[in-house]
Amino acid sequence: MNPSVSELVFDPVVPPPVIALVGALLLFFTVRVYWRVGVSVGRWRNLVLLFFRLAGAALVLLLLLQPSRRETVPPPTRDRVTLIGLDASLSMKQRDAGNETRFDAAKNLLLESGAVAPNGVADDVRVRLFEFSDDARPLQSSLLTLLPAGKTTRLHRSVTTMLGGAADDEAVNAMILLTDGHDFELVNPVKTGLAAHSRLAPIYAVAFGRTGKVRDVAVRITGFQPYCYVKQKARINATLRLIGCELEDVTVQLLRQGQVVQTKRVNAQELQELPVEFEVVEPEIGQYEYEVRVPPLENEVDTANNSAITYLNVIDQQIRVLLLEGDPYWDTTFLQRSLMRNDKFDVDALIGFGSGHVRAIRKTPGLGELRLPSTLEQLAAYDVVLLGRAVDSLAGPPNASGQFALLTGGGSVGGGKNELPALLDQFVKERGGTVIFSRGRAFGSSAAGELEPVLWGASKHDRVRLDVTAEGRSLTPFRMLIDGEGGLDALPDLLAGKNPESMQPLTSTLAVGAERGDPAADAVMVHRRYGRGQVVSLGADGFWRWGLNARVDAANSPFDRFWDQLVLWLLAGRDFIPNRQFSFRPSSANVLLGEKVYFRLVLRQPDPQVKSVPVTIWYGDREAGRTSLAPLPGSVARLTAEFLPERTGRYRAVVNLPDGTIQESRFIVFSENLEETEVAADTLYLRRLCESSGGRLIEPRELPRLLQELRGGKNDSAPKTFLRPVWNGAWVFYLAGLLFGLDWFFRRRWGLC
Repeated sequence: MNPSVSELVFDPVVPPPVIALVGALLLFFTVRVYWRVGVSVGRWRNLVLLFFRLAGAALVLLLLLQPSRRETVPPPTRDRVTLIGLDASLSMKQRDAGNETRFDAAKNLLLESGAVAPNGVADDVRVRLFEFSDDARPLQSSLLTLLPAGKTTRLHRSVTTMLGGAADDEAVNAMILLTDGHDFELVNPVKTGLAAHSRLAPIYAVAFGRTGKVRDVAVRITGFQPYCYVKQKARINATLRLIGCELEDVTVQLLRQGQVVQTKRVNAQELQELPVEFEVVEPEIGQYEYEVRVPPLENEVDTANNSAITYLNVIDQQIRVLLLEGDPYWDTTFLQRSLMRNDKFDVDALIGFGSGHVRAIRKTPGLGELRLPSTLEQLAAYDVVLLGRAVDSLAGPPNASGQFALLTGGGSVGGGKNELPALLDQFVKERGGTVIFSRGRAFGSSAAGELEPVLWGASKHDRVRLDVTAEGRSLTPFRMLIDGEGGLDALPDLLAGKNPESMQPLTSTLAVGAERGDPAADAVMVHRRYGRGQVVSLGADGFWRWGLNARVDAANSPFDRFWDQLVLWLLAGRDFIPNRQFSFRPSSANVLLGEKVYFRLVLRQPDPQVKSVPVTIWYGDREAGRTSLAPLPGSVARLTAEFLPERTGRYRAVVNLPDGTIQESRFIVFSENLEETEVAADTLYLRRLCESSGGRLIEPRELPRLLQELRGGKNDSAPKTFLRPVWNGAWVFYLAGLLFGLDWFFRRRWGLC
């Protein structure tokens, strides 16, 4: 491809009249000056100097004209190809294109339009046929053997792959897509269209399928509670994904062990996702299967996704609670009595009174002498530690007279420093423990550091009415108060509330004073996750008044129920089960097919000798696989394993623990394919895709004529012309310098200034 050279042309920097005027002025002044000053050197020397100066000026004027050569280049010869993409995803199986499926209609259109031969192969070398779903692939065999089996559609990736299928020496006439417009890649169609536009490849799309709304309800379990206690309220949380059900009432059923136990009617409004919740209570220990189900709707496209299953593990192990109080008050006294008569709790209490007297109380007798924990292992034997006031005054076992030596100002007993604040910090941060500051600051001058979520000030305001924040209203202990007879208004006022001086980051305010209402400045109860554990702090006095209600049984007062549910809520988020060294659980009770299920074994007391624990997975009565739990890097208290299920259904994971016990967890594997659920043709997406690329959305009858036009397309035969400068060679500037330099040299040599 050699360019042909035409005539020499000028491309002046400034208009030619200006250049001519400048040239005339230079000629006039140069001749005049040299005529007057060159008399002393003689006529021929003056003519030599005048020649060099005028030649240099003429060369500069010539550069201002920018002499160039106009070159003509013939257009390159490139093969032009047409790319045709056929959607082979599962949504193309829908039978809504006349009396046939969308996929069959698309194949028949390609055959009838002549894009492919009757044997299903493109006989035109300028036509490239692709099938696409998650990506585009060149069609290697006959179109007649192709089936729609793609589990998802990614149009941006597919279009990019098809554009890359053209060789460097090939130009793309156009890209033709036969699809229903489904896309789960969530890339803006304008971005995809511009990618094609940059390759000068307009996209033309033929849409298949109905564009009206389809109807479908899919149920997904959204909450997984690893265990709950006997007679404790537990919540089954699910989400309904709604398509084409606007403003309809939907029936939702809860099934326990296959039997309907609760039914709700919810309105879909105009939501695409609708949360639904059931509360259940189990009277006995065991593992129970619950199913959330929506009866099939009229004309629903897919009823297989109308239910979801989860498992609820019910235990009766008592929760070990340690109560420490150095300055007794009614709140502590009522709390101790409430926990003592609650069958869920095994309580140890150390209560200081008088001058150095401490009373040691154990709910379960025969466990030996009660001592204040002095090591992390002793403290980790408890699930919850409740702190009153002046806790740093307690230390060591009581002497023969029932007295404790007092620790004042962080002092010591027998020369040993009080390490309780540091132990509590490790208990929460490293061992996943729970600490409740039931009366504000628990330590005097010996602060608990980062363990305390909030530091309460000395100032108080009297008569505080409790109000629950938006975050607290979703929690069981506060829901119980709100849903009780009379709600929060029926509860007596608290006696006094403390003002928070400072609050740790990531601390949530659960309740405030109703009359004040600023969550940051008027908090009454706060919660914070600290390390692997949790901390709660109460900044008000007078909760005991909730236990004085003549109309309510003393053992079932709002005070008792609140503390019962508060402790259970805190422990429900922990990894291990009370009173067990080993706790085994899967990552979820509902696993999507194709995803892994992760198993976790947590040790209450770390044991470096536990390095491998076998797990057997059962599918029904058949063994489905085996794996082994191994310690996480840098941890001797947490072991993990993973398993990839191969089919949908119910599974059991059984682990044989080092202490000789066996634990079992069940989970279900389900399949969800939106390709067979959201099946309406998306013509809006296709129109935006085509128009942004320079193409358009076409009707099936237009395809034969479009293909004929693309086959008759010719290369652009207009030659390309451009100007190639001839003045920018180095020799031109050297010549100009030489002319002016010789003029200067001879002037100096012949005595001219």
